[in-house]
Amino acid sequence: MFKALLFDMDGLIFDTETVYKASWQYAATTMGYDLTDEFYQGFIGVQDPDCERMLVEHFGSGFDLNYYKTIRDAHYHEARQAGIAFKEGFHELFAEAKAQKLTIALVTSSHLPETKLNFGATDYLNQFDLIITAEDVDNGKPQPDCYIMAYDKLGLKAQDCLVLEDSNNGMRSGKAAGCYAAMIPDIMPPHQDVIETADYIFDSLNQVTELLKSQR
Repeated sequence: MFKALLFDMDGLIFDTETVYKASWQYAATTMGYDLTDEFYQGFIGVQDPDCERMLVEHFGSGFDLNYYKTIRDAHYHEARQAGIAFKEGFHELFAEAKAQKLTIALVTSSHLPETKLNFGATDYLNQFDLIITAEDVDNGKPQPDCYIMAYDKLGLKAQDCLVLEDSNNGMRSGKAAGCYAAMIPDIMPPHQDVIETADYIFDSLNQVTELLKSQR
């Protein structure tokens, strides 16, 4: 029996990854660079500063990162004004976890302002027992720091926790922390190393709800 669910956010709770990807690629194209789908895959589940360092290394010293960020952020904020949809099955999974009195944590590579923006006027953030954002850790995913911090702060052991992730880097982080981990892929499939180490690979959050129900 799991005692806690540790949720990623982007691509797992919210359908944000498609919007992020479009904004990152739009800014690159505007500046005359080609940010390919293949190269972008390395950004998924990774904190923005690390992704930005990868961009500078990839495009070279002539790449104007500050100008790039201005274009990217403006495009993203304009795109998300219409609102970001919750992923299928999240509401039902959250309700089931609450019904079973499981501990619930949010462990995201995003910063707190973006996290608050995504959840908007909903009451979900107030219902998490712990929230860890990019501001809280020095080493982001795929390093295990954020998940180790989560179960330490919750007073739990790694084996008490089920990490829920959509990205390969997130899965690597959760498994390196010693937790059980389930991948619900979003815009990219699991890599071979993740397939070999994942405890579960699901098509949607609905299957996580069914897993919880089976363990009552």
